[in-house]
Amino acid sequence: MTLSFAQNAIALLIDLAERGEIDPWDVKVIDVIDRFLSQLKPAETVEAGRSPFEADLSVSGQAFLYASMLVLLKADNLARMEAEREMAEEAEELLEADLQDEEPLPLNLERRIRRRAVARPRESRRVTLQELIAQLELMATAVAESKPRKRSRRPRPHSRSQAVRSITQLAHQENLSEIAAVLEQFLAEYWELVSQGEEWMEFELLLERWVNSDAVELTRPSGHYSPQSDRVGVFWALLYLSAQSKVELSQQEFYRDLKVRSLAHLSEAELAKLLTAIALD
Repeated sequence: MTLSFAQNAIALLIDLAERGEIDPWDVKVIDVIDRFLSQLKPAETVEAGRSPFEADLSVSGQAFLYASMLVLLKADNLARMEAEREMAEEAEELLEADLQDEEPLPLNLERRIRRRAVARPRESRRVTLQELIAQLELMATAVAESKPRKRSRRPRPHSRSQAVRSITQLAHQENLSEIAAVLEQFLAEYWELVSQGEEWMEFELLLERWVNSDAVELTRPSGHYSPQSDRVGVFWALLYLSAQSKVELSQQEFYRDLKVRSLAHLSEAELAKLLTAIALD
């Protein structure tokens, strides 16, 4: 449709030039645009006493697009001419200044100033028929090669099985507080055994001892067990216990090994001293 639109516009220009209605060497862009837009009006149809105006929005939209681009082209040319004229005037003023430096100024200089009787004529640039046709062809090619916008895909509705799985996972998250309580009891009773007397132990080692203990069975919902769920549950429980100052977590660098220390065996005085030291750090 874009190429046919441009061809119709070019055909109209050639027809107007052949009939002598436009000057091929001085085409009035605005007048030509008005002529073309006037031809977009379809024949009026009478229906129930009305004369509705129906127009092809695609063609009229392209017409206004081309019109605005042609007017912009002419405005750019005028702006370029204005800039060139100003540069020429500046060069002329510099030349006159150099000449004035060599010769003394005449007396009564104000009497020699000639005032312009009328304002400076408006700048204009003639647009030839060939330039107008070339610009129409260039715009038609640019519009034809423009990439269409990608349509955003609508999210597909969840199937029944996916909905059931999401509800199950949500219910499993409700069990995380129970995991924290069981893990707290596990650390209080078996810390010396699982840590082998060390003050700190690796998270992976704690997870291994936890999975092999009887306490883990209390935190696994029937039918929804996976090794990854154990890892996530223990990690979440440690964060929960750390916020309650029941365990301490340490990591020297991001994405490195995580170390755990139980604070259940500390007395209240030792725990308060430790928390004060951590706050000062």
